[in-house]
Amino acid sequence: MNAKESDFTVGDAARLVGGSVSGDGSIPVAGVGPVDEVQPGGMAFLAAKRYTKYVPEGKATSYLVSPALERYVPEGVPCVVVEDPHPALRTLLGRFHPSREWQADIHPTAIIGNGTQLGEGVSVGPYAVLEDDVQLGDRSRVGAHCVIGRETRIGVDCMLYPQVVVYHESVIGDRVVVHAGARIGSDGFGFTFVDGAHLKMPQVGRAVIENDVEIGANTTIDHGSLGDTVIGRGSKLDNLIHMAHNVKVGALSLFAALVGVAGSTRIGEGVWMGGQVGVSNHLEIGDGARLAIATKLMRDVPAGVTMSGHPSRPHREQLRRQAHLGRLSKLVDRITAVEGAVERMESER
Repeated sequence: MNAKESDFTVGDAARLVGGSVSGDGSIPVAGVGPVDEVQPGGMAFLAAKRYTKYVPEGKATSYLVSPALERYVPEGVPCVVVEDPHPALRTLLGRFHPSREWQADIHPTAIIGNGTQLGEGVSVGPYAVLEDDVQLGDRSRVGAHCVIGRETRIGVDCMLYPQVVVYHESVIGDRVVVHAGARIGSDGFGFTFVDGAHLKMPQVGRAVIENDVEIGANTTIDHGSLGDTVIGRGSKLDNLIHMAHNVKVGALSLFAALVGVAGSTRIGEGVWMGGQVGVSNHLEIGDGARLAIATKLMRDVPAGVTMSGHPSRPHREQLRRQAHLGRLSKLVDRITAVEGAVERMESER
């Protein structure tokens, strides 16, 4: 533990996150980590009962914990007690792992097209390509080997990690983060069958990413076929997600990995989709709807409804169906027994 770390105590952590101290607040805190991994001098993060099994063998010298789980902490070990440990963890991680400073710089191998406008304090990495008439806002960063298509507009304080490709005429708002390998504005899957061949429909819309969106690695967002594809303000997309042409996503929606949304689907605000959800085309999904893991959706969803299953149904209905399936073998045995009894009765007539 270095001198800087030893100056930060359990009491300091509690003040920083707005929690209370249980035990000795003068104990130093060198860092924060999982219950089963944190080393002596570190603070263990305990926010779910399932992890209490690791506490007896844990090496933590302090805990960040909710009131409901404080009783699992060994006697004499100090705690920072806070109603919701997750926002508190975010604050502490920022204290122990501050963002690295970066230098505004245009690498000599970068290619900057004609008419491209670069804001103040921008960074463009090695072998990045900004085609003609691109606008890059103040303090935005473009990583190595990125390609930004012509007439694309990128706002302020954005971060594009290496090997991101943004097709022509796309619009990216402020404070957007795009992780490595993502593709924004690629052609949608649109063909028409003419004279024995699949002919491509022109894809003439844009991909529009609104402010404060984060897009995971290797995610693909098509541009629109006629209108725009839009990812709404503050939405967060995990890795390996596909948003097809003309999809409209409302503000503050969340999508876990491997979600696929087909063309022209309208998604409301605050919608959540679990991993591997598949959504058919031209659907309407209301505000606040929830789609459980691996749901396959082929019909509209009203606002606030939770769906699950394949094919999807309201979640409680789906749970009842699963329970009935679990009883199927017993029902078969009962039916077989009844049929046998009926046959015996008929044979005795």
